[in-house]
Amino acid sequence: MNSKWLMPLVAAALLTACDDKPQPESGFAGLGNTADSYAQVTPGKVFSFSQDHGQHPGFRIEWWYITATLKDEAGQQFGVQWTLFRNALRPGQQTGSGWNEGTIWLGHAAATSSSGHYVAERYARGGVGQANVTSAPFSAWIDDWAFTSTAQTGDPLASMQLKASGKDFRYDLHLTSSKPLVLQGEQGYSQKSEAGQAS
Repeated sequence: MNSKWLMPLVAAALLTACDDKPQPESGFAGLGNTADSYAQVTPGKVFSFSQDHGQHPGFRIEWWYITATLKDEAGQQFGVQWTLFRNALRPGQQTGSGWNEGTIWLGHAAATSSSGHYVAERYARGGVGQANVTSAPFSAWIDDWAFTSTAQTGDPLASMQLKASGKDFRYDLHLTSSKPLVLQGEQGYSQKSEAGQAS
């Protein structure tokens, strides 16, 4: 091969591999920054419990979340966390049946102690009986993980059962509330960014 053509060929090959730095995916997990056609969280909402403990199908994402710090009989402290996320695949009421229902669920559970941090996750499609949230009676569940009201009367959050397990942990807790419900942020409105994302 003629050496006068070698350098331009090598340079051309190297330049074709050069491209602008790829832009990061926009929005949370590449889902975009806009929530066109989805309901938006706005300040000033008047909540109605226990109905508002349930699902709000017009929103793209919502979650049910609990954390607790516990102490055993010997005084050792433990932490637990349990979250269930509902993600709408399309705007509006998630209708349909089976795999066409339009919801994806993600469960996340954790337990901590002085000796370790243990986590587990579960995923499910809506409409197939694998996960759901109901407001009356309150129950949030995915597979055999559950955060469920055990109250017989009055406040449905006054008495709860919380269950989750992973490879290296398991908890089945019976919880009672001793204080009134506390809304996050400003009367339940919590702005997350300057762009206006809020929960």
